[in-house]
Amino acid sequence: MVRRMPPLNALKAFEAAARLLSFTNAAQELNVTQAAISHQIRTLEEYVGSTLFERSHQRLALTQAGKKLLPYLTQAFDLVADGYQNLESQDQQLKLNIKAPSSFSVQWLMPKLALYQKIYPDVAISLSAQDNDFEFFPQAFDLEIRYLFEPQHSSNKILLFKEHIFPVCSPSLLAPHETLSSAEDFARHSLLHINFYPEDWQMWFEHIGLEGIDCDSGHRFDQSVLTLEAAVQGLGIAMGRTPIVDQKLASGVLISPCSERIESAGGYWLEVKADMQLRPHVAQFRDWLVGSC
Repeated sequence: MVRRMPPLNALKAFEAAARLLSFTNAAQELNVTQAAISHQIRTLEEYVGSTLFERSHQRLALTQAGKKLLPYLTQAFDLVADGYQNLESQDQQLKLNIKAPSSFSVQWLMPKLALYQKIYPDVAISLSAQDNDFEFFPQAFDLEIRYLFEPQHSSNKILLFKEHIFPVCSPSLLAPHETLSSAEDFARHSLLHINFYPEDWQMWFEHIGLEGIDCDSGHRFDQSVLTLEAAVQGLGIAMGRTPIVDQKLASGVLISPCSERIESAGGYWLEVKADMQLRPHVAQFRDWLVGSC
């Protein structure tokens, strides 16, 4: 069936002017001139064959025809607006864009995302692992996770956790009943370093009171995921950081040969972009992730 309707712009102009009882305010709402509103309403009056406004003493009032037409148009435009908002909301809820460091993403975040996906299967996740350029396309991300020592402007940043640092190695690396309690014990093995945390071994040895160890010797890797994999392969002893290393400890591919641990100076902080904080699916993920730590 073909719908018989007046021009849409004329209907929009009339509905705004009739609802606000002002051509000036209607022009501001629709971002057009007052003359354009007047022209559109004249067009509509010619189309329906009735006067829609009474104009007297600089006051604007609706005629009976105008009063009859207004509620139908207001309801119709409200329905269109609600439909568009629902469509926009549904589209946003299906996308979650996250930015995080690569090793952190592989070792800690990915298992979390797998669990999240089981609970919320309708959310499509986009994860970008950026280690060097955190300003890379910042507008494309809803949330960022960063390792920070002292975050500035932290009102919209949430501390997920700090880490505890301690040595880890493959169970095959140590001989039966071998212990790691003296400088001589550690000298029998290579130290594995993470370039991003060059101070780890020095801090840990100072914490337990061991001296005479060359903390710069051993193998170095750009990412913690590489360092821990080197430890799994038996290349030496690495510094593990819990909870990042927890999965490998639980599976038994790594063990912790020493009980002493120190807390990291920095921590992993979650930041939600200011314009995304009111998005239901973003707030939902934020609360879920914080609650799972």
